Amino acid sequence: MFQSCGRRLSSCLVTKALRKRMATRRAHREDDLSCPICGHLLSQPVLLTCKHRFCKACLQASWDTQGSGDSHCCPLCWRRSSMDQIVVSTVLEKACESLKKERSKNDPEACKEHGETFTMFCLEDMEPVCIACGKAAAHAGHKLYPIGEGAHDYPVVVDPNTAASCFILSEDLTVVHTSSKISKVPDNPERFDISAEMLAADGYTSGCCSWEVEVKDNTYWVVGVASESVKRKGKTVLTPAEGFWTIRFRNGEHKACTAPWEPLNITKKPEVIRVVLDMDRGKVTFYDPGERKPLYTFTDVITPRAFP
Repeated sequence: MFQSCGRRLSSCLVTKALRKRMATRRAHREDDLSCPICGHLLSQPVLLTCKHRFCKACLQASWDTQGSGDSHCCPLCWRRSSMDQIVVSTVLEKACESLKKERSKNDPEACKEHGETFTMFCLEDMEPVCIACGKAAAHAGHKLYPIGEGAHDYPVVVDPNTAASCFILSEDLTVVHTSSKISKVPDNPERFDISAEMLAADGYTSGCCSWEVEVKDNTYWVVGVASESVKRKGKTVLTPAEGFWTIRFRNGEHKACTAPWEPLNITKKPEVIRVVLDMDRGKVTFYDPGERKPLYTFTDVITPRAFP
């Protein structure tokens, strides 16, 4: 019994030691394949005669600042390079590709194209991007924010004091069902009394935020944002002029609640609607998370405070 435990302990120690050694090797490998100028994985790697390696673009930028002489120096050790032209190393390029695949496998949230960690958020495409993505033509001219300063995901919590009496709310105020039975609720000023509407507990005055709403197989739903000053009593009209920027699904049709309503070009029925509110730019965009193209965008969200 004790001998068996001892073998297991010994095996565990060996496994931990191997993992530690592999992690150390991986770290050294990543250092070897990182550009000393930009600090990221080499892009179009170039190997100089002094054995230092750089991204082609980083090296070119450094050499451009050195003047237009016949020879240039290594940006790291300042030894003269015998290179007449910058030539990409195919060996290093393959090693970098291999490391990208390894990173993507070990880190599902790493960029699949470049193997880099997502460090920025593109407000045009509403997706996280790495440094290499940000430099690519696909994101040229787009607003890129450091992660944490872009669009913040916001788990939506309903304000029960705004919910019409036809709704049944879950205990955590994140799931909503409609009921044919009218609930007895206080007729407080902020509650919608006739129209089947409700607002979130928190509103926004600035910045960019996003949230997702599961619509799944519901036959009727309305999702979007509303001004804090919208009419609560009596029948409401869901249009921007009345302080509502929403899309809806009813009778098998997806429409933007404009005046008049505008049909949405949707080929696949979405199960989730992602709403992205940018108060600084006065717009709200709706997405199917499985598709990159927006479903619809309102560009006239003019209100001091907007609520999901």
